[in-house]
Amino acid sequence: MVRELMDTQRQNFWKESIEKEAYVRLAWHEKYSKEFAKDSAKAIRRKQRPDMVPKPVMTMKLPQIERAKKSDSKAKQAEAKASYAELAKKDPNALLVEMRPASTNTKAQLYKGFSKLGEGRYAYLQTRKLRKPEEKFEFPITSSWEYGWRLGDVITEMRAPDFGRSRIVKDSFYRTNGIF
Repeated sequence: MVRELMDTQRQNFWKESIEKEAYVRLAWHEKYSKEFAKDSAKAIRRKQRPDMVPKPVMTMKLPQIERAKKSDSKAKQAEAKASYAELAKKDPNALLVEMRPASTNTKAQLYKGFSKLGEGRYAYLQTRKLRKPEEKFEFPITSSWEYGWRLGDVITEMRAPDFGRSRIVKDSFYRTNGIF
């Protein structure tokens, strides 16, 4: 009975009907969309609604934001721009580097030991991975980095949730290296 519901012929029919519907919608949109866009913009008007928030709440004002911090950051940004301008005059290719150079201690790890033993390049990459992207790069490279860029400057206090799950049993009870 299940075989009768969807065999190859019915699947192809269903697929072709969906494609046909999509092509018909696209053709209609190409032909008539300009006419309806003009008419619908004129015809739609929003209703005037009374204020849904009570009057005492609307008269309350939020506290003022301190502007001194922003002016300090603007001064720092102006200094940074000036230093970048001087650097660009000396060497135009110097600003094309995306990642900041690693510290001398971190670079020294590259030449100590072998990666297979957990030293050398492996250790270098592990220590480099521990740093935040804001510390490694001058600016966000991808657009997805912009969401959390410099989030530590805004959020200063992070703590674990009061009623969140914890791994007390796993960390204290189970052994990681076998029997002993």
